[in-house]
Amino acid sequence: MHGDPTEPPRSAAADASSGRQRFQWFRDMRTWIHARPHVHLFYKVLVGIVGGLIVVIGLILVPLPGPGWLVVFVGLTVLASEFHFFHRIITWLRAKLHRFWDWAKHHAPSKRMRDAADKGKADVDAAHAEAHRNVGVQRPRGQTARTGH
Repeated sequence: MHGDPTEPPRSAAADASSGRQRFQWFRDMRTWIHARPHVHLFYKVLVGIVGGLIVVIGLILVPLPGPGWLVVFVGLTVLASEFHFFHRIITWLRAKLHRFWDWAKHHAPSKRMRDAADKGKADVDAAHAEAHRNVGVQRPRGQTARTGH
């Protein structure tokens, strides 16, 4: 049990390694998919359809109350898992969010708002790192990326 006082405290390194182990099956599956060209093409089309659908749903939700932009960003992250163009968009958006959080921190009238800007910037970094770590597939040694990938 996680809150048990008799349990030894977990370190950040142990938490990170458990996170890596938690998604190892996903990385193994993606490695298997990427090793088979026909399956990879089907998977890439499927990711494109699902990610595009999530983005469209998010854009529909933007004017409505709720997490419209969050859904758009989730869809872009899904698309970025297979398409480098969308990965560049996510990286550009991250840079723009960093600039916004830096501006907000510089112009914040209170310490509470400056702390919120720091937290927002840290949250963006953590979400980007977690998404990059969970969807990234490392190529076997000696294998180069295919063109158009």
